[in-house]
Amino acid sequence: MNNNYIKVKVNGRNVNNYIKWLIKNKIDIIKLNIVNHNELELIIYNKDYKQLSKYSKTYKITIIKKYGKLGLIDIIKKNIVILSSLILAIIFLYFLSNIIFSVDIMYNDDEITSIITKELAKYNIKKYHLKKSYKYLTKVKEKILEDNNDVLEWLEIEESGTKYIIRLVERKKEHRVEEYLYQSIIAKKDATLISIRALSGEKVKSINQYVRKGEVIISGIMTKPDNTNIYTKAQGTIYGEVWYKVDLEYPLYYQEEIVTGRHKKVISFKLLNNQIPLLPYKKYKQFRTQTTYLIYNNLLPIGIIKEELYEVHIKEEIYTNEKAISKAIDEAKKKLLKNNSAIKEIKNIIILDSQNLNSKIKLSIFVSVLEDITEIIEVKEELPNKEIVEN
Repeated sequence: MNNNYIKVKVNGRNVNNYIKWLIKNKIDIIKLNIVNHNELELIIYNKDYKQLSKYSKTYKITIIKKYGKLGLIDIIKKNIVILSSLILAIIFLYFLSNIIFSVDIMYNDDEITSIITKELAKYNIKKYHLKKSYKYLTKVKEKILEDNNDVLEWLEIEESGTKYIIRLVERKKEHRVEEYLYQSIIAKKDATLISIRALSGEKVKSINQYVRKGEVIISGIMTKPDNTNIYTKAQGTIYGEVWYKVDLEYPLYYQEEIVTGRHKKVISFKLLNNQIPLLPYKKYKQFRTQTTYLIYNNLLPIGIIKEELYEVHIKEEIYTNEKAISKAIDEAKKKLLKNNSAIKEIKNIIILDSQNLNSKIKLSIFVSVLEDITEIIEVKEELPNKEIVEN
């Protein structure tokens, strides 16, 4: 349907004759208003405008208003400077909003910070460079972890406005085992001995024997038949069955928000509590939003904002008591193995107490583990007493 129409004013002698002429020439009149006998207002289609001045030179035709696309074009022409400035400002702000002005590494070790800074720079993740996609950042994170697995346990690259926040967990370094000229191996914890692997020294305890913390298992002092001692450097490894009491809770209702990797950026005009996207877009069914103000005025309730939409999948489960207990025990196993590298195997679990607290299960359990309980102590050689001879 043609909606390009205009409102005109006609001034001249006896406008009734002019109206008759319009009808005779089959000019479509959308609306007509006779102001007085010398003036009338018409709303007609734009295509008929050129014919209006053909009747007589004595009638003055003036355009009052344009509608539809013509009106929009007219408004744009009248405000071209303001609109051009606004569009350029939005483009410039959008460009600035996609520049990284800061890369903050949330770690207080200068050596680690230097390593991460150099690794990020290899992939152009540094100040005054364009932002990267979520997919690209994920690949970079995985590559940095792979190349520095002796240093890093975990790494996250988080975008916050015009900066990246880098969070990390340094991999725990194995403590250097102290060695001495003469030494014995003792039990680091109370345990039942499961394995004694002696490379040197004398085994003084047996398999399946219960030992207390600090008891000597492989001695660096060996006594000869004549009661003299031979000192050596005892070497080996001992494993024991160690028991831990663990108290934990686990929810009966489980919800997890899984990021799919799909991501959108939306620029919107904000007026009061309403947000109007500058370009139409299709929302994800479930998503997480991160909002940044590009233009904001403290005095006026208006602004231009950038929204980062991350599609998520919500996983929900309701557990029975038995399922929640099983999940809680699995979680306890994982934490024990992760937090104590000396634990080599989970052997047995005994549930001491279980309580249903409506929304969660509360457990007390005993966990039996196979653990390296090797600890080294120094053995100092005792010099024989010298006899004092009187002259």
